[in-house]
Amino acid sequence: MNTILECENLSKTFGKKQILKNVSFKIEEGDILGFIGPNGAGKTTTIKLILGLQSITEGKVIINGYNIQTDFTKAIEKVGAIVENPDMYMYLSGYENLKLVANLYKGIPTRKN
Repeated sequence: MNTILECENLSKTFGKKQILKNVSFKIEEGDILGFIGPNGAGKTTTIKLILGLQSITEGKVIINGYNIQTDFTKAIEKVGAIVENPDMYMYLSGYENLKLVANLYKGIPTRKN
Protein backbone atom coordinates (compact mmCIF):
# COMPACT_ATOMS: atom_id res chain seq x y z
CA MET A 1 0.00 0.00 0.00
CA ASN A 2 0.99 3.58 -0.67
CA THR A 3 0.99 6.00 2.29
CA ILE A 4 -0.75 9.19 1.15
CA LEU A 5 -0.75 11.08 4.46
CA GLU A 6 1.41 10.75 7.52
CA CYS A 7 1.31 12.92 10.61
CA GLU A 8 4.15 12.28 13.03
CA ASN A 9 4.18 13.71 16.57
CA LEU A 10 2.15 16.71 15.45
CA SER A 11 1.88 19.37 18.15
CA LYS A 12 0.46 22.88 18.20
CA THR A 13 0.58 25.57 20.83
CA PHE A 14 -0.93 29.04 20.87
CA GLY A 15 1.08 31.07 23.36
CA LYS A 16 1.23 28.89 26.48
CA LYS A 17 -1.82 26.81 25.57
CA GLN A 18 -1.13 23.40 24.00
CA ILE A 19 -3.88 22.53 21.51
CA LEU A 20 -2.41 19.28 20.10
CA LYS A 21 0.19 16.99 21.63
CA ASN A 22 2.05 14.32 19.65
CA VAL A 23 -0.73 13.36 17.21
CA SER A 24 0.46 10.57 14.91
CA PHE A 25 -1.36 8.57 12.24
CA LYS A 26 -0.96 7.25 8.68
CA ILE A 27 -3.51 7.02 5.89
CA GLU A 28 -2.92 4.48 3.16
CA GLU A 29 -4.31 4.78 -0.36
CA GLY A 30 -8.00 3.83 -0.23
CA ASP A 31 -8.42 4.51 3.50
CA ILE A 32 -11.08 6.81 4.90
CA LEU A 33 -10.44 8.86 8.05
CA GLY A 34 -12.98 10.75 10.11
CA PHE A 35 -12.25 13.13 12.98
CA ILE A 36 -14.70 12.67 15.84
CA GLY A 37 -14.63 14.57 19.10
CA PRO A 38 -16.11 17.41 21.11
CA ASN A 39 -15.64 21.09 20.31
CA GLY A 40 -12.11 22.15 21.20
CA ALA A 41 -10.61 18.66 20.78
CA GLY A 42 -8.27 19.82 17.99
CA LYS A 43 -9.99 18.39 14.91
CA THR A 44 -10.00 21.60 12.86
CA THR A 45 -6.53 22.55 14.08
CA THR A 46 -5.18 19.18 12.89
CA ILE A 47 -6.73 19.68 9.47
CA LYS A 48 -5.35 23.22 9.22
CA LEU A 49 -1.86 21.97 10.10
CA ILE A 50 -2.09 19.24 7.45
CA LEU A 51 -3.12 21.82 4.84
CA GLY A 52 -0.42 24.33 5.83
CA LEU A 53 -3.02 26.88 6.93
CA GLN A 54 -1.41 27.12 10.37
CA SER A 55 2.21 26.67 11.38
CA ILE A 56 3.29 23.43 13.04
CA THR A 57 4.85 23.84 16.48
CA GLU A 58 6.42 20.36 16.46
CA GLY A 59 6.26 17.26 14.31
CA LYS A 60 5.80 16.78 10.60
CA VAL A 61 3.20 16.19 7.91
CA ILE A 62 4.06 14.13 4.84
CA ILE A 63 1.62 14.11 1.90
CA ASN A 64 2.35 11.75 -1.01
CA GLY A 65 5.95 11.47 0.18
CA TYR A 66 6.54 15.24 0.45
CA ASN A 67 7.07 17.11 3.71
CA ILE A 68 4.77 20.15 3.77
CA GLN A 69 7.41 22.20 5.59
CA THR A 70 10.18 21.63 3.05
CA ASP A 71 8.30 20.92 -0.21
CA PHE A 72 4.87 22.48 0.27
CA THR A 73 3.98 22.97 -3.40
CA LYS A 74 4.61 19.31 -4.31
CA ALA A 75 2.91 18.05 -1.15
CA ILE A 76 -0.28 20.01 -1.61
CA GLU A 77 -0.66 20.02 -5.41
CA LYS A 78 -3.25 17.20 -5.50
CA VAL A 79 -5.04 18.03 -2.24
CA GLY A 80 -8.51 19.51 -2.04
CA ALA A 81 -10.20 20.48 1.19
CA ILE A 82 -13.02 22.46 2.71
CA VAL A 83 -12.39 23.56 6.28
CA GLU A 84 -15.29 24.57 8.53
CA ASN A 85 -18.43 25.63 6.62
CA PRO A 86 -18.75 24.16 3.13
CA ASP A 87 -20.75 26.42 0.85
CA MET A 88 -22.81 24.93 -1.94
CA TYR A 89 -25.44 26.31 -4.22
CA MET A 90 -28.58 24.45 -3.18
CA TYR A 91 -30.28 25.08 -6.52
CA LEU A 92 -27.50 23.13 -8.31
CA SER A 93 -27.06 19.36 -8.28
CA GLY A 94 -24.08 17.78 -6.52
CA TYR A 95 -22.43 17.21 -9.91
CA GLU A 96 -23.02 20.83 -10.95
CA ASN A 97 -21.47 22.05 -7.68
CA LEU A 98 -18.43 19.84 -8.32
CA LYS A 99 -18.09 21.18 -11.87
CA LEU A 100 -18.20 24.74 -10.54
CA VAL A 101 -15.38 24.08 -8.08
CA ALA A 102 -13.40 22.08 -10.67
CA ASN A 103 -13.32 25.16 -12.89
CA LEU A 104 -11.06 26.79 -10.30
CA TYR A 105 -8.28 24.26 -10.90
CA LYS A 106 -6.30 23.19 -13.94
CA GLY A 107 -6.19 19.60 -15.11
CA ILE A 108 -9.58 18.50 -13.77
CA PRO A 109 -11.44 16.46 -16.41
CA THR A 110 -14.91 17.75 -17.29
CA ARG A 111 -16.51 14.56 -18.59
CA LYS A 112 -18.97 12.34 -16.72
CA ASN A 113 -18.17 8.65 -16.32
